[in-house]
Amino acid sequence: MSATDRPHFTTGGAWLARVRNPATAHEYRTLIPSRRLRTERWAEAQTALAAARDTPRLDSSFWAGAELYELTYLPQLLHRERAIAWAALLEAGGVSPSLAWRPGIAAAWERRGDRWRDHPDGIHREMREQVIGFGESLAQVMTAADQPHGVDIEAYRDGFDEVNWQDLGVDVHKAAMTTLIRTPYGLLWLDNG
Repeated sequence: MSATDRPHFTTGGAWLARVRNPATAHEYRTLIPSRRLRTERWAEAQTALAAARDTPRLDSSFWAGAELYELTYLPQLLHRERAIAWAALLEAGGVSPSLAWRPGIAAAWERRGDRWRDHPDGIHREMREQVIGFGESLAQVMTAADQPHGVDIEAYRDGFDEVNWQDLGVDVHKAAMTTLIRTPYGLLWLDNG
């Protein structure tokens, strides 16, 4: 999605869900605004609610065999270095994965000194070296990766040559050779090796 195609959100980003019937190639897309980065489970539930709302307007044959092909968080700002910094803070416990930044009141209860600040800095340096790909969506990350990644994208194509990115992401997670981290600034793909 180019910058001109992207909708404008005043606060936060949005989830773009693409539901597709692999037998008929019919697609249903919905955009779910979100003030904060939330989990994929939340976005999947919101997609189901939107689909239930729109069911009367769609042909019922579409839903027989329809699958979630892609779920993408569209951040307001797509920025590689900020994404790496946020992922390092997540690893160090400085941010919450579903609510983005921790509320200010939580910082008052946690006394953090210079030694704690060194911890995220070390993680940040390591993560910067581990990055295989970065982008907005899994499709963008996988197709624009700088290194050979050993993932057979062709195995996830349907009869109409469309890739089921959700299934691919699940299998990448199960293999545990690489890690996908969704941040408020984009999707990071890290090499665990």
